[in-house]
Parts: sequence; C-alpha cells; structure tokens
Amino acid sequence: MKAQLKKLVIIGGPGSGQIAASVFEAVNSISDEWIISGFLNDSNLSDEFIGQYPILGGTDEISDFVRQGYYIHYTLHCTSKNKLERVEKFKRLEIPLEAMASAVHPRACIDPSTRLGHGVLISPFVATSVNVEIGHCVHAYPHSYMAHDSVISDFVTLTSHAIVGSRVRVEEGAQLGLNSCIRERVRIGAYAIVGMGAVVLNNLEDHAVVAGNPARAIREK
Repeated sequence: MKAQLKKLVIIGGPGSGQIAASVFEAVNSISDEWIISGFLNDSNLSDEFIGQYPILGGTDEISDFVRQGYYIHYTLHCTSKNKLERVEKFKRLEIPLEAMASAVHPRACIDPSTRLGHGVLISPFVATSVNVEIGHCVHAYPHSYMAHDSVISDFVTLTSHAIVGSRVRVEEGAQLGLNSCIRERVRIGAYAIVGMGAVVLNNLEDHAVVAGNPARAIREK
C-alpha cells in the first residue's frame, strides 16, 4: 500500500524559502513523499504566490498549521540578519520535532554515519565525512562540506562552499559565509558570523564577527 503523502508548509519567502522548496521537489522526484502546500510569509499578501506555490498566511499561523497535521520547514533563520531574534521567536512556538520536515537532496553525498536532526535542509553537492552530527534546523547549501567528527549545532547555516574541518564544533546559530574555511579542532561560538572567504584558525567567541585570511574580528560583539 502506498504511503500517504505528507503536507508541507515552508516558513519563508523568495530566496531561502524557494531553495527549500526546490530541495523538497528533488526529494519528490525519487520518493514522491511531500505535498508542498505553500508558504507562510509576513512580507507578502496572502493572495500572492512565491514561485508556483501560494502564500497561505503569515508566520503567526505556524502553530495552527501544525495542529491541522501539516509538516513545516523553517527558513527565516538562514541569513545573519536578526538571526538570534528569529530563532528565539521560533523556539517559543514549541513545535514538536516530529512536525519539522527535513530534506536531503538526491545529489548530496551524506555518509551513512551522519546523524541528522529535524528540520534540516541538505542542498545538492553537500558532503559529510564519518561521524558528523548535524542538529535541528541546520541548512547546508551547495558544495559545503563537514569533515569527520564535526558537530554542527541547531540553526547553523553553512553557505555555499563553506568547509568545516575535522573535530570542529559549530555552536547554535552560527553563520558560515561563502567559501569560508574552518580549521580542524576549532570551536565556532554561538551566533558567530564568519565572513565570505574567511579562514578561521582559532576558536571564536559567541557572537564574534570575523573576516579575512587569517580571520580577524571586524566588529565588536
């Protein structure tokens, strides 16, 4: 008997929301698992579309959709702007983990030993080595890589071509910029921002903002 399709609502809009939709579409191409119902978004009118999917309402309706049996995928934390505020607002909703939908693109290369949380998005050409731990609501964008025994905590964003060395710990909400590189055995503090092209050789404190090669602080916390 064919499994019942799962209804999905994406929390977000143009950009990260559409990227998420494309990954779920790719999953459907091999498993026919999801009905992508539409978006919840606060910056657009409820009668508009984002791409081919309708805007169903605002983010204040997330819990209502969960109660109606929808799965959700949250994307509003994927940029560094107001990230801590957005994450804290989402946490206050206390959405059950089992209602948070994850998607791994068929062209990703995820080692079988990798442990994936809920609400995770793995884009095409993302790769992991052995014994990687990926927390809840992590987004990894194309060609990012997580080396062996690294830990990627909840709400972290790895943008395209971000490289995480072995035994690195990336704490909650950190943002790794385009083409950034994290040396092995380094800790990236919670909500730290690593600028594009940065090469991080040493531990970063919580909320640090760094750029350059080697990476140096560019803004006070």
